[in-house]
Amino acid sequence: MDKTGIYSKTPKGLEEIDTRALKLPPKLRQLLIMVDGQTDVASLVDRFEQENAVGHIIALEHMGLITLSRGTAVHDVSEFGDGANDPVGREEDVSALRLELSHLLLDSLGPMATDMAMKVEACKSRAELRALCETCRNMVTGMVGKARGDKYWAQVEALLG
Repeated sequence: MDKTGIYSKTPKGLEEIDTRALKLPPKLRQLLIMVDGQTDVASLVDRFEQENAVGHIIALEHMGLITLSRGTAVHDVSEFGDGANDPVGREEDVSALRLELSHLLLDSLGPMATDMAMKVEACKSRAELRALCETCRNMVTGMVGKARGDKYWAQVEALLG
């Protein structure tokens, strides 16, 4: 990986900072704020102080909130060790998504969604995450209404791409 790669916020990312429309989990929002178009990936990872920083960067990129402005994208090469991406399965990408989707479900339904959130965190692939999140969408819609179910699904789509 080109550790000197630099990410910048997209117009969608700048809008998210202002509006909080996607209701990002605090750690993901913190990283989005840290992306400034000048700080390289290695420095972001060091400053973020999270084991899954690379996965969070990938999640923000997949959501269209940041874009590579110089260097190589995070997911192109894996040199960050244990927290880095698996070039075949992109494990870190799935790990970050599991966490974000789990938090999203808990934010939508509260503690009553704990069992389902644990199932989300156990998913091993994007396809498995999507299928389970569709079930969660029905659950959210049934418990708190169509508008909240639609909002949940829009956030899932933004994360899964």
